[in-house]
Amino acid sequence: MVVEEGQILPGRALPSAGPCRWLISLDYDETLRGHDAQQPVPLEFFELMRAWRHLGIRWGINTGRTLPYLCQELLPCSPFLPDFICTCERYAYVADDSGVLRPLVEHNAQCLAHNEHVREMVRPLLHARLEALRRDCPQLEWIIAAEDPLSVEAVDSVTMDIIMAYLAEFIASLEGVSAQRAGRYMRLADARYCKGTALQTVAQLWQVPCSHWAMLGDGHNDMHAFRLFPEAFCGAPATAHPDVLAYLRSSGGYISSTSGVMEILQAWHGRVMTERG
Repeated sequence: MVVEEGQILPGRALPSAGPCRWLISLDYDETLRGHDAQQPVPLEFFELMRAWRHLGIRWGINTGRTLPYLCQELLPCSPFLPDFICTCERYAYVADDSGVLRPLVEHNAQCLAHNEHVREMVRPLLHARLEALRRDCPQLEWIIAAEDPLSVEAVDSVTMDIIMAYLAEFIASLEGVSAQRAGRYMRLADARYCKGTALQTVAQLWQVPCSHWAMLGDGHNDMHAFRLFPEAFCGAPATAHPDVLAYLRSSGGYISSTSGVMEILQAWHGRVMTERG
């Protein structure tokens, strides 16, 4: 079954078990997602989320992926759904009282309209700059994403580092536009929307202050969210981009000694339990 952006997701989140007090926001690729093709999200993670349910903890995936791209892998391996999903660093889906994840229709429509405006304004400018990049750096391997003319996919993260440096001055000249980057992927978007503001939209529904958030991620789009909400617990796996690791070291965030999220979650949980006394 293909789940398109804007649809209700099949399946259910866990029962709420009382008011929401804490939110865990997880990047998907290279953070929550492991390397087991049959079980990309470890079953021990789901067991942990079930065990912590009585504490008022709800969790979600906050990703640059589109909903179809996320669901084709997530749904077959998940014993239950997240409490929320944020896709494309902007769209939000939230579980209702019965556990069904529904799109935040008004919010998502506003995101779409604003980003369509950015697309019309920026597309010719970006493509002209990318043509210059192709002439100046013919050795670089990259493409414009077929489904989004403001998205660039490089062959690897190092190549994207070079592309971002080349485009930095151009991007800075675009008023109201930001670059949302994750590893070898980058998209230009309306600057009012990012992973941090998507999570904020969800948190406002459940009245959870940002001091009660845990944000975990490995890429520049996660670092963007960390900077917007420094009151949150921010963490990254050891395999995160060097820029992300440097930021967390300077800001007092948590860096795991391993890949994955389990160590970071246990460190956050220990801090939460200490605060609860």
